[in-house]
Amino acid sequence: MSKNFGLSRAAMIVTLGIILVLLSVYVPMLGILALAIPVPYAIIGTLFERKYAFLSLIITFFVVMFTVDPIYSTSTCIMSIIPGLIIGNLAKHNINNENSNKFEPIYGGTIAFVICTIAFYVFAQVIFKINIIDEFTNLISSSFNDQVKMMQEMNIDLYKNINMEDFLILAKNMIPTMLFLKGLIAAFITYYLEVFMLKRTKMLNLAKPTFKDFYLPGNAVGTSFALYLIVLLLGFMNIGLYTDSIMFNLQMVFNFMFIVQGIAVSIYYIKKWLKQGTGKNILVSGLLIGIFGTMGISLIGMLDSIIDFRRVRSYKST
Repeated sequence: MSKNFGLSRAAMIVTLGIILVLLSVYVPMLGILALAIPVPYAIIGTLFERKYAFLSLIITFFVVMFTVDPIYSTSTCIMSIIPGLIIGNLAKHNINNENSNKFEPIYGGTIAFVICTIAFYVFAQVIFKINIIDEFTNLISSSFNDQVKMMQEMNIDLYKNINMEDFLILAKNMIPTMLFLKGLIAAFITYYLEVFMLKRTKMLNLAKPTFKDFYLPGNAVGTSFALYLIVLLLGFMNIGLYTDSIMFNLQMVFNFMFIVQGIAVSIYYIKKWLKQGTGKNILVSGLLIGIFGTMGISLIGMLDSIIDFRRVRSYKST
């Protein structure tokens, strides 16, 4: 497939990616375009050979380094371009495989965004002597102090009951969860924008996964249970890891993912029952979800991971 697309077309897509980087830096009002930076590189990863993907990474790095600065160039390449290329490469594998998991580029992209963010943190600390976590906590502290001053000016006493140190500890403990959610959102945006752009330009018709078919890869319940047992074992071993924080973040991540799958199951059955005209089922299900709330939705997602109510794995699982 990549033979149909020459070097000139790859260069045009790389140019678009570089323009997005520069606009997000030098035009503050267009800073939101930073979310779209991985998209051109995902397209390159899907349409072209790996050598073009590697060249696009190198060219972007040097152009951004000379037009902005080395730190921003490094962060952009590691945290945006490399995950974009990975998502594009995963999408390429799904093109001719109808039985593949259509959410695979999103799953893989989420992991890629998380790993690349951690890699940049290590790289920045070793090479540039920048501690990103300290910068993050300083930003939160500054924002918190600004809010306190604002409440003091408005004669609001709520801030007196807030302990800044406890707030910062909570924020630090939630960093892994925030990294995961950031990676998940970025992967969704990247893949769906890639699908949209390829269809609009008529380059390729990628399959866009529908939300009602969303399911977690593999045995999510078994994986979560195994991870909990490992963390508990590490806690008993007293090897210095923050097992309480790890357990908290695992709980947050898996609860969120089971809620997402539970919502997908609910949407699937609501659409099915609307077609069948069985409004009674919708009413009863709505009442049950209203009573049990997010806990009930999470339970539905967890059960679907085991039982597969929608029978989506039988023809879409990898």
